[in-house]
Amino acid sequence: MNKSKSVPTKLVDQGVTPIKKSCSLSDLSEKDYYFEEFFEGDGDLGIEFRESCGLPVIKNIVKGTVAAETYGLYPGLTLVNINNRDIVGYAYEKVLKKVNKLWLNNNYIYLKFKKPIYTKLLKILNQHDLLMYYDHFVELGAKDIDDFEYIELGDLHKMNMGEDDIKKVSKISYNMNT
Repeated sequence: MNKSKSVPTKLVDQGVTPIKKSCSLSDLSEKDYYFEEFFEGDGDLGIEFRESCGLPVIKNIVKGTVAAETYGLYPGLTLVNINNRDIVGYAYEKVLKKVNKLWLNNNYIYLKFKKPIYTKLLKILNQHDLLMYYDHFVELGAKDIDDFEYIELGDLHKMNMGEDDIKKVSKISYNMNT
């Protein structure tokens, strides 16, 4: 058996690009499951909540308010922290009063939300190397494979999705509305 001589150079120095790896569920860190934002401005905050299992969950974001200008904020997020204080275990009404009082007195507030975790959706997107679009699909209301039937081509364009990724989505949903 003949041994080959090794070359003492780095592949990057030779112009060879590093191996690309697609996203996987194990790549998700804790921060991927949360959305946090420091809200500041004049006028109404504009977040309407509903109660779910004793916790405040975003029901609606009012247009023309401070919250409406925040990218990444969408219905379904669960409020878990106000100004760096966990609120899990507090009564729903008490939490709403705290948010309203802080906003009215200061016109700024830090809120941390837990994103909804839809394991079926995560699995589908991961299988098709589309995990980076998870938040966008959740914003559209997708929770599992059946919901892809209602996704339109225009929705994918709004996500800034490339043609290759659009083809992947169309494989998931053969009846994608155009």
